[in-house]
Amino acid sequence: MEGLLSLLNHQVNQATAARFSLADRDPEELANMLLTCYKAEVIKRRMQMIQDATTEERVRMAAKWLSGKHKTGLLMYGAACGTGKTTLGNAMCTLINYLFDSPYSDRRKNVYRTTAINLVKLYSENPEQYNRMATQELLFIDDLGTEPVNIKIYGNEFSPVTELLYNRYDRNRWTIVTSNLSDEQMKERYGARIDDRLREMFDKIHFQGTSYRK
Repeated sequence: MEGLLSLLNHQVNQATAARFSLADRDPEELANMLLTCYKAEVIKRRMQMIQDATTEERVRMAAKWLSGKHKTGLLMYGAACGTGKTTLGNAMCTLINYLFDSPYSDRRKNVYRTTAINLVKLYSENPEQYNRMATQELLFIDDLGTEPVNIKIYGNEFSPVTELLYNRYDRNRWTIVTSNLSDEQMKERYGARIDDRLREMFDKIHFQGTSYRK
């Protein structure tokens, strides 16, 4: 029994240590850096940055998730369009890529970015790239819920995004997702089983309010 417990504790410790986190970074500093990246994302699209209390709070929540020992996934969701879900997701990717894929770091890491629709396209047209995407250490999936849930290939039915989420759930892979679906719509669209895993896998930031797009 002692040998079994020792083995299981070792496996748990390995899994915990392997999870990506910025726990060694100051949350306040991360929040300031993330807000700077957020502003840059807005400016790149030639939009006006509206730095209101809501945006600042969402940035702080995302920075806290990045710097804490939380769940391996973060879901930013809400029915309203234009509230900053994709912008914040891209800002988080930019920050991590700067911290880990620059001359200032001796550890090379990169967040791979894709959309749910592109994942379905890759599944049928480029399976090798789909598999590489599914197993990446760090992945950002934008617009979950816009893709077809099931597709047919040579008469066989597949669920590319569901398969990918199962894969990342099993491997405890760091994953950011944005979606306009509500909790109820998520369950209805993907089924109770995947919804149950999503609840275990993801911390959530709910986006409400009106669009920032003019």
